[in-house]
Amino acid sequence: GEDFSILSLGIDGIGYANKTYTNSHSMTNETTASSLVRMNYNYLDRYLLSATFRADGSSKFSEENRWGYFPSVALAWRISSEPFMEGTSKWLDDLKLRLSYGTAGNNNIPVGQLVQMYEPKTTSWVNGISSYWAPSKVMANPDLKWETTITRNMGLDFTLFGGALNGSIEAYINTTKDLLIEFPVGGTGYDTQYRNMGKTENKGVELSLTWHAVNKKNWGIDLGGNIAFNRNKIKSLGIMDDFGWNTNWASTEIGNDYMIAVGEQLGTLMGYKLAGTGRYEVSDFSGYDEKEGWLGPDGKPIQSVIGEVRPGSLKLMDIAGAEDGGPDGQITADDITKIGTINPDIFGGFNISAHAYGFDLAANFNYSIGNKVYNANKVEYTSTSKYQYRSLCSLMEAGKRWTNLDPATGLLTNDANRLAELNQNTTMWSPYMSKFVLTDWALEDASFLRLNTLSLGYTLPTSLTSKVGIGSLRFYVTAYNLLTITDYSGFDPEADGIRKTALTPNCDYSCYPRSRSFVVGLNLNF
Repeated sequence: GEDFSILSLGIDGIGYANKTYTNSHSMTNETTASSLVRMNYNYLDRYLLSATFRADGSSKFSEENRWGYFPSVALAWRISSEPFMEGTSKWLDDLKLRLSYGTAGNNNIPVGQLVQMYEPKTTSWVNGISSYWAPSKVMANPDLKWETTITRNMGLDFTLFGGALNGSIEAYINTTKDLLIEFPVGGTGYDTQYRNMGKTENKGVELSLTWHAVNKKNWGIDLGGNIAFNRNKIKSLGIMDDFGWNTNWASTEIGNDYMIAVGEQLGTLMGYKLAGTGRYEVSDFSGYDEKEGWLGPDGKPIQSVIGEVRPGSLKLMDIAGAEDGGPDGQITADDITKIGTINPDIFGGFNISAHAYGFDLAANFNYSIGNKVYNANKVEYTSTSKYQYRSLCSLMEAGKRWTNLDPATGLLTNDANRLAELNQNTTMWSPYMSKFVLTDWALEDASFLRLNTLSLGYTLPTSLTSKVGIGSLRFYVTAYNLLTITDYSGFDPEADGIRKTALTPNCDYSCYPRSRSFVVGLNLNF
């Protein structure tokens, strides 16, 4: 905490002022320290107790908040060892009930948030100085402390039929408080600030099974898998009100596309809902006026956030805006609403492994049902936005999109009958609009089944390898990301392209396809 004076330098090494600084933290060094105490108790191998106390210290936090203390306790009852379970011994090998409660800490933020960080900037306004050190756009926060997760778990482990089948059933409620979040602080001169804010909850159930289906001398088959149900909810935002978050993939055109609100799930999106077929048909208009353009049912031009509205324009749902809170005949920001969440209904994985006469096979799958992906690429490449020339994806190819050009003349037509005739077989709206807008159409079902790895190997018989002094020799070929079954229109149903913050999950923008790779190798032991 001692004060010291140094000659302030521009990034070109030219000094231009004497300043006094406070030595309040050690630059960007990071130090952590931990201690752990554990107690275990076992009575008759039937009643089990484990208690743990952990203390973690991090230099990312101030001296007052440096240490976090995280206790946990677990109880287990081996039911199968009780005298009243003797009649099940022929088919039940083990049955254990578990209960646990514990806490864990997280300090996963960048180093140097306690005092204001500086970064190089350029200027042409100061004589003799072309560059200088300026405060970063992230505001310091000396009051940061450990994020804490509280876990509550109840589980049942079982083994049946001489070990042929084993598994577990888990039910849990996890609460995380004092979340370390980079929060926008517009109007302060900074962009964001790391804060401890809010509380979230995850609760769910998971079932895991392993079955040794065949276990012969020369061949065998093992099957395993799990299925999980999880729901998350924002329980509190502390002193903060509900707020929105902008992924910024479209700069400020779309605005806040994720909503963070008490009672909602993380990964909830807000935008417009498509109305009807998603486009204005000729029948939506009462006529065309040379001065005012296409007129709505009330004889006035339809107002919309997309700009001029005519047959074929993107049609958004009119939800609110009138004094009574109902539709007002205009599409404005008042019509933005919750359009869905990205979270799956169920998810999990399964694996198959087999061996026979020296050959071995292993396949690992994962799946998700009901998960969604925010396909920002689809929004961008089906809209012209404010640009005159844009590349469009195949969804907007000729014959699919609405056209206002009469091929007989090559000119724009406002003849209602001719427009209806030209577009009777098209399904998409016209891409011409003044800005990008997020709609529920861009929140796609991305349920999938993926074959993550497939491996095939062959081990030479030891009767051959031992003759040349080799203990074992196995040849194998492994394929990664071999197959994905999904109806998602993008490259990857697990796309997550905006990773600056955990508040914007599953946004697919400019994500590369997941690579497929093959490995051929051998394992050699002497």
